[in-house]
Amino acid sequence: MTNIKFRIHPTVNFARFGTSEEYILSPETSAGLPQKDSKVTGGLPIKKGTEKTTVTSKDLRDEEGNLKKQAARFRIYAYETQRVETYPSDNSLKDTNGENIEITIGTILPDKRKVVDLLWSSHLANKKAAVYNVVNNKGIKAYADGQVPQKRNPEVHGTIDSPERLNSLMIDAGPRAIRASKPGETAKFDRCSEATCVKENGKIEPLPEYPIRFPEDSNDELYEPNGPLDSLGEILTDDKGRLLVLASSGNAVGQYDEYGVPIQMTGDLNNVGWFDSAADGPVNVTILFNDGSTEEAFGAWVVCGDPAYAPQIRNVVSVWDDVYNMFVRDLELQDDLFLQDRYAEGGNYNPNYKPNFAQDIKPIFIACNLQRWTANLPPMALHAHRAVEAITEENDPNTTIMAALNFIRNPNKDETNIGAPLMPLSLGAAGTSFLTVTKTQYFMLEQWSKGLFKKGEGSTLAPGELLDIAAMANCLGGRYVPGIEVSYTIMDKDIYIQDWKKTGAGPFRIKHKYLDYIGLDKDTPYLTSGWIPLHDMTDGLQPGDISKFMATPWQTDYNSCSIHATAINTDGVNKSNGADSTLYWSWPSQRPDAVYVAEEVFNNVLPQQKWSIRGSGTYALNPASSATFQDPLQSVNDWDKIGIIIQGTNVDSETQEFSPDFYLEVQSQLTDPGDAVNPVPAWPFNANPTKKKRRCSHK
Repeated sequence: MTNIKFRIHPTVNFARFGTSEEYILSPETSAGLPQKDSKVTGGLPIKKGTEKTTVTSKDLRDEEGNLKKQAARFRIYAYETQRVETYPSDNSLKDTNGENIEITIGTILPDKRKVVDLLWSSHLANKKAAVYNVVNNKGIKAYADGQVPQKRNPEVHGTIDSPERLNSLMIDAGPRAIRASKPGETAKFDRCSEATCVKENGKIEPLPEYPIRFPEDSNDELYEPNGPLDSLGEILTDDKGRLLVLASSGNAVGQYDEYGVPIQMTGDLNNVGWFDSAADGPVNVTILFNDGSTEEAFGAWVVCGDPAYAPQIRNVVSVWDDVYNMFVRDLELQDDLFLQDRYAEGGNYNPNYKPNFAQDIKPIFIACNLQRWTANLPPMALHAHRAVEAITEENDPNTTIMAALNFIRNPNKDETNIGAPLMPLSLGAAGTSFLTVTKTQYFMLEQWSKGLFKKGEGSTLAPGELLDIAAMANCLGGRYVPGIEVSYTIMDKDIYIQDWKKTGAGPFRIKHKYLDYIGLDKDTPYLTSGWIPLHDMTDGLQPGDISKFMATPWQTDYNSCSIHATAINTDGVNKSNGADSTLYWSWPSQRPDAVYVAEEVFNNVLPQQKWSIRGSGTYALNPASSATFQDPLQSVNDWDKIGIIIQGTNVDSETQEFSPDFYLEVQSQLTDPGDAVNPVPAWPFNANPTKKKRRCSHK
C-alpha cells in the first residue's frame, strides 16, 4: 500500500477542431495574463513537440492553408496522501531538488518504484441528436421540477433511451487505449477502428463486439459538404508519454428530405436531421511499474469542439470563474473564503478575507480592456477600459475609475436588466438581459474596494493546479446560451467528485460513470442518453454527456451569436431598460465581432475595424445580421476560413514589428487585406426597427 496518489491534469481539457492533419497544442497558460520574463501574454497555443514555445501567425495553418487542430495535452502528477485535502494543495510530491514530480516513462518515485509504461485510454461520443433541445431563454431551468425539454429529432420515435433511437441518432466511437512505451502509436475514434480498453490486469484488450455508431450506419445517403462524418478524433502520446487528444475535422452532415434536398437548417441551436463531430469523454491512465504493480490515476475529461479564434482575449467571466465560484460556494473549496452553513443551504463570505490583487482582481481588469480587440467599442469606452487595466495594487481604490464599484453590475441584486453605465455590456445568461460577474468575483472586488487585499504574488499553486485553471480560464463563461466550449451544466456540482477532500481526487474533477465494457452486443447501444441536470443523478457522466447540451451543428450557433438585441435571451420580450433595438455583443472574447487586420496596420497605427466574418455571403441590410454568414450552410462550409486574433509580438511580418499592446487578426481567408467590406459602425447602434402596421380608425 503506497501513500502516493496520482492525478491527471488538467482535470478538464479542450481539444479544438481543425481541417488540417497537422496540429499544435492547446494553451497551458491563462488567456491575457502577463507571463514571467516575456512580453507574450497567456493563452497562446504551443508549438508541436515543445514544452511551452508559443506559436506565431505562421504556425496556425498548414502549407495548403488548412487550419491546424489544437491537441489537448494531459499530464500526470504525484501527490502525498493526506487525511483531508486542501486547496491550493500543499501535498504535491517533490523530488530531492524540490521540483514537483511529473509522472513520465522512467520516473523514479521516492519509494524507488520506476515507471515503465503508461496505458492511456479515452472514450468519445456525441449524443446531441439523440437528446434534448437547447432552450435559450431557460438554460438549466428547462430541466427543473422533473421536466425535460422537447427531444431533438422528435420524428424519430421511441423513448429517449430506446435502442432504436440511440442507434440512429447517437454517435459513439467507443473506447480506445494506447501504450506510451510505443512511440508513434495512435488510436483513432473512427468508424473502422476496433474499440480497445485497459483491463484490470494492466493489459490492453480489444472489444470486437462494441457497438460503434456513426451517422452513415443508419442513413443510406447523407449530405456531406465537407466529407463523411466518420471520426471523432484520435489519441497519441508525446516523447515523454503524455497523452495528446486530437479533435475531429469539425465537419457536419445532414439528412435529405423526402424530395431529395438536404434538410434546411431552420434555427441556430436545434436543427433536425443534422449531426456534427463535437465530442467529449473521460481520460484515464494506468501506471505500470518495474516491480509489476499498477496504479490508477484520478481521471480527467476532454471536450472536443470549437476552434479558439481569439485565444489570448480573456473573458470577463470564464469557465474557470464559474466553476471556481461553484466550488467555493457549494463544495467547501476554501473555508477561509466562504463558510457554508451545514444546517441550511447557503453560507457567507468571510468579511475579513483578503484577496490577492494580482491573482484575484487584476485578471478582471485585464479582461475588461481586452474586449476592445474583438468588439467595436466607442471612444469613451476605450478610454475607460484602458483606465481600468492601468489600475495597480499601489493605487487607492477610491481614486480609480472603479471607485465604489459604481459601474459593475451586482450579481446579488436584480440588475441584469440594467444596461449602461453598468458593466459588462455583453448579453447575459438565459432569461436575463445583461451579464454579471460571479458572486465570488464580485466579493473579491468589494474587498479590494474596501482596501482589504494583499499585494505581491498570490497563492503558490502546484503545476497541475495551474493547468486546471488555464484550461478553463481560456473558455467562455457567464453566458451559456448554450455556450462555446461547454454549457451551463459545467457549473452543476452533481457532475463532480464532491468528496474530493477525502478521496484524494482534488477539486474540479468530473465524476466518471463506471464503464466495464462487459456484455457487449453490436446491435445494442452500450451508452444511454446519460446524465440529466436537476434530476438527482449523481453516479457520474458517460461519454458525450458534456457536449450534448450544445447546439447542433455547432457552426450555426457560432455564426449567429455575434450581436443582438437583449430580447434574444428573454423569449423575444425586451426586459432591459434601454431601447429595445439597441444591439449588444454576445460572446466577443470567443466569437470575435469587430477586428483589426494585421496586414492593414502601418507604423503601429490601427486601421478601421472590420467584421471577423465578412466578404461574400455576409452582407446584411439589418445591422443585427452583420458579421455573420447569411446562409447558415455557408457557416458549415467556411468556418475554417475565419481569421485568428493573436498578440502583435507573435505576428510574423517581414516589414514591421507590431506593438505587444495590439491583438490583431491574422490568417483570414474570407477577404484580402484592403478589400472594401461592410463597414463596422461605432457603438451604440441599432437593429432596423420592425415596421408597425397602420391601424384603420372607424367612427
